[in-house]
Amino acid sequence: MKIQTFIFNWPGVKEGKSHFEMVKTKVEQLKLIGEEGIVINSDEENNQPDWHNIGKDGYFTAQFMKALELFDGDILFHIQADCYFNDWKPIYESALKYFKKYKWGIYAPNVDYTWYVSERTDLDMFNIPDKNLKMVANPDCTCWMIHKDILKEAVNRNIDFEPYQMGWSFDIVYTALSYMLKRPVLRDYRYTVNHPQETNYSKPQAEIEMHNFYNSLPEELKRPFAMIKGDINQLAEYYKK
Repeated sequence: MKIQTFIFNWPGVKEGKSHFEMVKTKVEQLKLIGEEGIVINSDEENNQPDWHNIGKDGYFTAQFMKALELFDGDILFHIQADCYFNDWKPIYESALKYFKKYKWGIYAPNVDYTWYVSERTDLDMFNIPDKNLKMVANPDCTCWMIHKDILKEAVNRNIDFEPYQMGWSFDIVYTALSYMLKRPVLRDYRYTVNHPQETNYSKPQAEIEMHNFYNSLPEELKRPFAMIKGDINQLAEYYKK
């Protein structure tokens, strides 16, 4: 099973380090364990010949669309520029191990800064034998893996991501589709990826886009979307059908 890794880079600095430097570090870390980090770059001051340089207007959506265009694996692993971790190999190994065991739709490590903290997202009604794993309403899209079946389901349902530049709700939509297909959404608390708090994009614009995106969705997808943003325990309904 092929995990294909995409790292998104954009202009900016976190904790005294440029995103560019953080991405280069991740690429080298992955090389050491035999993995390729495919970089989708919108930082025009740091174009690299072996990166996919899409220009300064390439926000999350344009980057994700480029990753989907290039994707030809079984699992898409998306990592944001502004997160970091020191030992990626066990995450790859665990993802494959738990796919064989649970046939997950989405798998992700924990992230130390996210709106989707455990209190907002863990679904305790699902008793998973591996105590490091939790079914979650949303794993966050800072560092996550999506199986190709979930990506294909979005295509089959004609979900149009392109109008929404900032990419808020991509994680909600793919997670909702995973629940609709009865494919587990797993967060692995054995690993916690560091993610500094600062942002350098317009949150008001992103929120407007999220509401517009929601309104554009078919009714059967709006329901789990609303659960993820509201009463997450209702998601258990999809496993009773």
